[in-house]
Amino acid sequence: MPEPLAIEVHKALAEDTRYRLYRYLRLSGRPVAVRELATRLSLHPNTLRPHLRRLEEVGLVARETRRTPAAVGRPQTLYVAVDVEPREGRDHKLLADILSGLLTSSKQRDHAEELAREWGAYLVGRTAPRPGAKRPSGPNLATLQDGLARAGFTPRFRRTGKQTVEITLRDCPFRDLLDEHRALVCAVHRGLLEGMLAASRPALRMTSFEPLAERTTVCRLTARGG
Repeated sequence: MPEPLAIEVHKALAEDTRYRLYRYLRLSGRPVAVRELATRLSLHPNTLRPHLRRLEEVGLVARETRRTPAAVGRPQTLYVAVDVEPREGRDHKLLADILSGLLTSSKQRDHAEELAREWGAYLVGRTAPRPGAKRPSGPNLATLQDGLARAGFTPRFRRTGKQTVEITLRDCPFRDLLDEHRALVCAVHRGLLEGMLAASRPALRMTSFEPLAERTTVCRLTARGG
Protein backbone atom coordinates (compact mmCIF):
# COMPACT_ATOMS: atom_id res chain seq x y z
CA MET A 1 0.00 0.00 0.00
CA PRO A 2 1.44 3.43 -0.93
CA GLU A 3 2.43 5.72 1.92
CA PRO A 4 -0.41 8.14 2.73
CA LEU A 5 0.20 11.80 1.91
CA ALA A 6 0.24 13.79 5.13
CA ILE A 7 -2.14 16.47 3.87
CA GLU A 8 -4.68 13.87 2.69
CA VAL A 9 -4.49 12.06 6.03
CA HIS A 10 -5.14 15.29 7.94
CA LYS A 11 -8.04 16.20 5.66
CA ALA A 12 -9.58 12.75 6.08
CA LEU A 13 -9.31 12.78 9.88
CA ALA A 14 -10.56 16.37 10.19
CA GLU A 15 -14.10 15.04 9.73
CA ASP A 16 -15.49 13.92 13.08
CA THR A 17 -17.11 10.65 11.97
CA ARG A 18 -13.97 9.49 10.15
CA TYR A 19 -11.84 10.39 13.16
CA ARG A 20 -14.08 8.34 15.45
CA LEU A 21 -14.08 5.42 12.98
CA TYR A 22 -10.31 5.34 12.68
CA ARG A 23 -9.82 5.68 16.44
CA TYR A 24 -12.20 2.82 17.20
CA LEU A 25 -10.43 0.59 14.67
CA ARG A 26 -7.04 1.50 16.14
CA LEU A 27 -8.19 0.75 19.70
CA SER A 28 -9.85 -2.51 18.63
CA GLY A 29 -6.61 -3.83 17.14
CA ARG A 30 -8.54 -6.32 14.99
CA PRO A 31 -10.70 -6.45 11.86
CA VAL A 32 -14.18 -5.05 12.60
CA ALA A 33 -17.43 -5.46 10.69
CA VAL A 34 -19.52 -2.46 9.61
CA ARG A 35 -22.40 -3.58 11.82
CA GLU A 36 -20.22 -3.41 14.93
CA LEU A 37 -18.88 0.00 13.92
CA ALA A 38 -22.42 1.26 13.38
CA THR A 39 -23.48 0.02 16.82
CA ARG A 40 -20.50 1.54 18.59
CA LEU A 41 -20.81 4.92 16.87
CA SER A 42 -24.64 4.96 16.93
CA LEU A 43 -24.83 5.55 13.19
CA HIS A 44 -26.45 3.68 10.29
CA PRO A 45 -24.10 1.36 8.32
CA ASN A 46 -24.92 3.21 5.09
CA THR A 47 -23.73 6.42 6.75
CA LEU A 48 -20.39 4.86 7.61
CA ARG A 49 -19.53 3.23 4.28
CA PRO A 50 -18.55 6.44 2.42
CA HIS A 51 -16.34 7.43 5.35
CA LEU A 52 -14.68 4.01 5.36
CA ARG A 53 -14.03 4.32 1.62
CA ARG A 54 -12.39 7.70 2.20
CA LEU A 55 -10.16 6.27 4.93
CA GLU A 56 -9.23 3.48 2.52
CA GLU A 57 -8.32 5.97 -0.18
CA VAL A 58 -5.79 7.74 2.02
CA GLY A 59 -4.31 4.47 3.33
CA LEU A 60 -5.59 4.64 6.90
CA VAL A 61 -7.91 1.64 6.65
CA ALA A 62 -7.67 -1.70 4.85
CA ARG A 63 -10.54 -3.95 3.89
CA GLU A 64 -10.69 -7.74 3.91
CA THR A 65 -13.37 -10.31 3.29
CA ARG A 66 -13.86 -13.34 5.47
CA ARG A 67 -16.21 -16.27 5.26
CA THR A 68 -16.96 -18.07 8.50
CA PRO A 69 -18.40 -21.60 8.74
CA ALA A 70 -21.62 -20.21 10.21
CA ALA A 71 -21.93 -17.42 7.63
CA VAL A 72 -24.73 -17.54 5.08
CA GLY A 73 -24.59 -15.72 1.75
CA ARG A 74 -21.82 -13.33 0.79
CA PRO A 75 -18.52 -13.20 2.72
CA GLN A 76 -18.37 -10.62 5.51
CA THR A 77 -16.41 -7.42 4.87
CA LEU A 78 -14.14 -6.36 7.72
CA TYR A 79 -12.09 -3.21 8.22
CA VAL A 80 -8.80 -2.81 10.04
CA ALA A 81 -6.73 0.28 10.86
CA VAL A 82 -3.38 0.70 9.13
CA ASP A 83 -0.57 2.08 11.25
CA VAL A 84 0.99 5.12 9.63
CA GLU A 85 4.64 5.40 10.55
CA PRO A 86 5.99 8.94 10.88
CA ARG A 87 8.48 9.91 8.21
CA GLU A 88 12.11 9.71 9.19
CA GLY A 89 13.35 12.91 10.77
CA ARG A 90 9.95 14.07 12.06
CA ASP A 91 10.52 13.51 15.76
CA HIS A 92 7.78 15.30 17.70
CA LYS A 93 9.10 13.91 20.98
CA LEU A 94 12.36 15.76 20.39
CA LEU A 95 10.41 18.99 19.86
CA ALA A 96 8.40 18.31 23.04
CA ASP A 97 11.62 17.71 24.99
CA ILE A 98 13.07 20.98 23.76
CA LEU A 99 9.94 22.98 24.61
CA SER A 100 9.57 21.27 28.00
CA GLY A 101 13.04 22.51 28.90
CA LEU A 102 11.69 26.08 28.74
CA LEU A 103 9.12 25.44 31.47
CA THR A 104 11.16 24.72 34.57
CA SER A 105 9.78 27.03 37.28
CA SER A 106 6.58 26.42 39.24
CA LYS A 107 5.09 29.66 37.84
CA GLN A 108 5.74 28.50 34.28
CA ARG A 109 4.18 25.10 35.04
CA ASP A 110 1.12 26.85 36.51
CA HIS A 111 0.77 28.83 33.29
CA ALA A 112 1.06 25.63 31.23
CA GLU A 113 -1.61 24.00 33.40
CA GLU A 114 -3.98 26.95 32.90
CA LEU A 115 -3.42 26.87 29.15
CA ALA A 116 -4.11 23.11 29.16
CA ARG A 117 -7.34 23.81 31.09
CA GLU A 118 -8.46 26.15 28.29
CA TRP A 119 -7.65 23.52 25.67
CA GLY A 120 -9.63 20.93 27.61
CA ALA A 121 -12.68 23.19 27.64
CA TYR A 122 -12.27 23.75 23.90
CA LEU A 123 -12.06 20.04 23.08
CA VAL A 124 -15.21 19.17 25.02
CA GLY A 125 -17.08 22.34 24.05
CA ARG A 126 -16.94 21.33 20.38
CA THR A 127 -19.22 18.38 21.13
CA ALA A 128 -21.42 19.86 23.86
CA PRO A 129 -25.22 19.59 23.37
CA ARG A 130 -26.81 22.41 21.40
CA PRO A 131 -28.51 25.25 23.29
CA GLY A 132 -32.07 24.28 24.18
CA ALA A 133 -31.36 20.55 23.95
CA LYS A 134 -32.71 18.35 26.72
CA ARG A 135 -30.12 17.94 29.45
CA PRO A 136 -29.45 14.53 31.02
CA SER A 137 -30.13 14.12 34.74
CA GLY A 138 -26.61 12.82 35.36
CA PRO A 139 -23.18 13.45 33.83
CA ASN A 140 -23.13 13.40 30.01
CA LEU A 141 -20.36 10.85 29.67
CA ALA A 142 -20.68 10.52 25.89
CA THR A 143 -19.63 14.14 25.40
CA LEU A 144 -16.78 13.82 27.88
CA GLN A 145 -15.61 10.55 26.34
CA ASP A 146 -15.46 12.13 22.89
CA GLY A 147 -13.39 15.04 24.22
CA LEU A 148 -10.98 12.69 25.99
CA ALA A 149 -10.60 10.68 22.79
CA ARG A 150 -9.78 13.85 20.85
CA ALA A 151 -6.98 14.54 23.33
CA GLY A 152 -5.53 11.04 22.84
CA PHE A 153 -6.77 9.34 26.01
CA THR A 154 -8.47 5.95 26.25
CA PRO A 155 -11.03 6.48 29.04
CA ARG A 156 -12.97 3.91 31.04
CA PHE A 157 -15.95 5.09 33.10
CA ARG A 158 -17.50 3.60 36.22
CA ARG A 159 -20.45 5.31 37.86
CA THR A 160 -20.13 5.29 41.63
CA GLY A 161 -23.27 7.35 42.30
CA LYS A 162 -26.00 9.32 40.54
CA GLN A 163 -23.72 12.35 40.17
CA THR A 164 -20.32 10.71 40.62
CA VAL A 165 -18.13 8.87 38.13
CA GLU A 166 -14.70 7.30 38.34
CA ILE A 167 -12.59 7.66 35.18
CA THR A 168 -9.57 5.51 34.42
CA LEU A 169 -7.20 6.74 31.69
CA ARG A 170 -5.12 3.97 30.15
CA ASP A 171 -3.49 5.70 27.20
CA CYS A 172 -1.72 8.88 28.27
CA PRO A 173 -0.75 10.92 25.19
CA PHE A 174 2.18 12.39 27.16
CA ARG A 175 3.69 9.14 28.44
CA ASP A 176 6.86 9.47 26.33
CA LEU A 177 7.81 12.55 28.35
CA LEU A 178 7.10 11.17 31.83
CA ASP A 179 10.61 10.12 32.75
CA GLU A 180 12.26 13.48 32.06
CA HIS A 181 9.39 15.92 32.68
CA ARG A 182 6.97 14.27 35.11
CA ALA A 183 6.02 17.42 37.07
CA LEU A 184 5.18 19.34 33.90
CA VAL A 185 3.37 16.42 32.29
CA CYS A 186 1.17 15.82 35.33
CA ALA A 187 0.37 19.54 35.61
CA VAL A 188 -0.68 19.73 31.95
CA HIS A 189 -2.56 16.44 32.30
CA ARG A 190 -4.52 17.72 35.29
CA GLY A 191 -5.30 21.07 33.68
CA LEU A 192 -6.56 19.41 30.51
CA LEU A 193 -8.86 17.13 32.49
CA GLU A 194 -10.20 19.93 34.68
CA GLY A 195 -11.01 21.99 31.59
CA MET A 196 -12.87 19.08 30.02
CA LEU A 197 -14.87 18.37 33.15
CA ALA A 198 -15.84 22.02 33.60
CA ALA A 199 -16.96 22.30 29.96
CA SER A 200 -19.17 19.20 30.17
CA ARG A 201 -22.92 19.75 30.33
CA PRO A 202 -23.85 19.41 33.10
CA ALA A 203 -20.49 20.55 34.42
CA LEU A 204 -18.34 18.23 36.51
CA ARG A 205 -15.64 19.00 39.04
CA MET A 206 -12.65 16.86 39.88
CA THR A 207 -12.74 15.59 43.46
CA SER A 208 -9.66 13.36 43.30
CA PHE A 209 -6.78 12.77 40.89
CA GLU A 210 -4.29 9.91 41.08
CA PRO A 211 -1.57 10.18 38.42
CA LEU A 212 0.12 6.86 37.69
CA ALA A 213 -2.31 5.06 39.98
CA GLU A 214 -1.65 1.70 38.31
CA ARG A 215 1.58 0.44 36.81
CA THR A 216 3.37 3.35 35.11
CA THR A 217 0.96 5.14 32.79
CA VAL A 218 -2.56 4.56 34.17
CA CYS A 219 -4.21 7.54 35.86
CA ARG A 220 -7.47 7.65 37.78
CA LEU A 221 -9.76 10.49 38.78
CA THR A 222 -13.16 10.98 40.38
CA ALA A 223 -15.56 13.65 39.18
CA ARG A 224 -18.86 14.87 40.55
CA GLY A 225 -21.73 16.86 39.05
CA GLY A 226 -24.45 18.94 40.62
